[in-house]
Amino acid sequence: MIAQLKIHDLLDKAVAGERLDPSEGLQLLESNDLSALGRAADEITRRLHPESYRTYNIDRNINYTNICTAVCDFCAFYRSPKSSEGYVLDRKVLLEKIQETVELGGDQILLQGGLHPEFKLEWYEELLQDIKRHFPDVNIHGFSPPEIHHFTKIAKLPLEEVLQRLQAAGLGSLPGGGAEILVDRVRDEITRGKVNSTDWLNVSRVWHRLGGRSSATMMFGHVETLAERIEHLDRLRQLQDETGRFFGVYLLDFSVGAHRNGPGPHGRVVRVFEDPRRIEALLG
Repeated sequence: MIAQLKIHDLLDKAVAGERLDPSEGLQLLESNDLSALGRAADEITRRLHPESYRTYNIDRNINYTNICTAVCDFCAFYRSPKSSEGYVLDRKVLLEKIQETVELGGDQILLQGGLHPEFKLEWYEELLQDIKRHFPDVNIHGFSPPEIHHFTKIAKLPLEEVLQRLQAAGLGSLPGGGAEILVDRVRDEITRGKVNSTDWLNVSRVWHRLGGRSSATMMFGHVETLAERIEHLDRLRQLQDETGRFFGVYLLDFSVGAHRNGPGPHGRVVRVFEDPRRIEALLG
């Protein structure tokens, strides 16, 4: 009963607009009062967005290649550079996909792919320029932080220069893919050859300093602890405090059996009361 009262005190604190610290966020994540969490998160949402409507846009995910030098245990999409199943989307086909999207009222594409070992920075610049030449009004929400970090290694250029060149070529905003859990213990266990947590955050930081906006993600329900979920959200919150340029955080639950290697040692279905989407709203 005392513990339950403590949870409601924390929820009241969050609803009043006071910031919760990570230890308090963890207490909420460990609780099982889904209704109370949901009510508090809804109150905060309505305080921040009192409008009677919610907005959306129509876009399309386009994966320009599945060839990738990284190895992620959870990924069913990637193929190694030597795989016969690897592909690079033909430019004509890619443009046709965008045309189909525009005809359905779309105004944005999510453009992502694997970490291709051969493509130079100029290849990506030409891709962006080609898209903008055909579709000047379509926002290109493209290239996640792991991809951007990979581009810097291939091009042997500073991060800021790479981002400036992509921005000049037509890149509109940065998707937050590849974040998984922004704790290196977790990243080291589930992926190899991919950007670490500090560099993931720094790609977003430099992009924000250039005036760009981006999203962020969290993939949960695999090998991370509840405390590491909170650490992930707190690191994003710290960067948002610094730049204010994240426009959304998308939380994705790991689907057991949906990747090529089958469930990992900690693979499981995430219980609904562990859903951290509500905690994200409460942490502020």
